[in-house]
Amino acid sequence: MASNISTFPVLNDELKSKIRYTVSDGYDFYYERDDQEFELTTEDTGGSQLTYNLIDEEGIWSPDEYGFGLRRSYELQYYGCLFGQKGLACTDAVLGLAVIWTSAQSRQRGSIEIGEIDTSDISEPLHFDMKYEFKKAQLRGTVLLKTILYIKYAGCPSADERHLANMEGCVLGELDRYQIQLDGNGSVFPVFEVSEPGQPLWYVKCDWEDPAYDLFTDCVGIYINTAHKNYKYLDRNKRTFDQQLLSEVMSSAVCTFVEKLRLDQVDWDNAVNGTGIQPGSVSSAVNYFINTLDWDISAPEKLAVSVRKFIEAGLK
Repeated sequence: MASNISTFPVLNDELKSKIRYTVSDGYDFYYERDDQEFELTTEDTGGSQLTYNLIDEEGIWSPDEYGFGLRRSYELQYYGCLFGQKGLACTDAVLGLAVIWTSAQSRQRGSIEIGEIDTSDISEPLHFDMKYEFKKAQLRGTVLLKTILYIKYAGCPSADERHLANMEGCVLGELDRYQIQLDGNGSVFPVFEVSEPGQPLWYVKCDWEDPAYDLFTDCVGIYINTAHKNYKYLDRNKRTFDQQLLSEVMSSAVCTFVEKLRLDQVDWDNAVNGTGIQPGSVSSAVNYFINTLDWDISAPEKLAVSVRKFIEAGLK
């Protein structure tokens, strides 16, 4: 098994303890609509890796329509130990604190600069507030957020500091990580509006080849027909909007999607057991419904009751 061996000192548990690094609990997530900010809450997906879904209590937000932002506060009480012979960087270097974000399914990565750390006034704690926004449709799937320490500006090492890292951009260690799921497991069921005269008020599409790998949001969707005479009952912007009708549409669509997966015994068993499935996939969504939300899948009629209870509670 390969291992990473550093030729210079890096951040370890002892140094983490010394600097008294503290952050706000998780991140605060939000999105903007009509020039106002609305909170997005988080929910543990219950998977083997600690991952959180972003949830809009109103059921309006999706990352494709609005994007999202995040905030977090950071504090370092004692950071002088990061510099000098027994630290990580030479005394006159400048360290940077940043969040590295990666989204494998979007094939994107980037960084969010938080602040600088130097020895100009080590008697005072450092406090940073970070705020960053992702554009709509920029990211999908799982997004990993890692807070790192790195060399921002190199210094001039003294004779007893030549063993320290001194190359700008060199990562000295990871302080924490946080993972969010933008679609798939437990996220908002994909709903699309279409204008199709002569077609039903709504229908569901389930189109996948390998449910263990194919993205849930690419393969499953509810389509609501704005050209139908009864669309006014599903239009949230109209006084005629009927929340119970929307609940019935959503519930029927989810049951259809789950029952279609059940038709293939191998795919079904893999989804139920979480065997060989990728985050954000069709099977991963079903695994979440069954094992985290505790839906009763013993019979179609019992599944229908579980789904309706869940949908109705979410729309309240």
